Amino acid sequence: MLAAALTIWILFSLWLIAGCAGLPQPIGRVAMVLLALEVGSLMVWSYGSQNCDERMCPAAAQAAGIAARTDVPILAAAFLVVIVVRLARSTRRGATP
Repeated sequence: MLAAALTIWILFSLWLIAGCAGLPQPIGRVAMVLLALEVGSLMVWSYGSQNCDERMCPAAAQAAGIAARTDVPILAAAFLVVIVVRLARSTRRGATP
């Protein structure tokens, strides 16, 4: 659950910073889409696995839990790496991001 909490915190921060720092609009949009995906998958996992054993939970709830704990945080980390590399290259060239 630590990965999910960090993902939510980082993506929300990125969404706020993208608007304030004048970063390109797609960065903020992608951050918000990933944030909505993380929160949505956490909700499906939480409500779908309520009062059930791990083996008896619905498949959609288990898949949403796996996505919230591993898939979306990995996607968010890859997105952050791409942003940092792209902004570093554009800054090094002297262009604005």
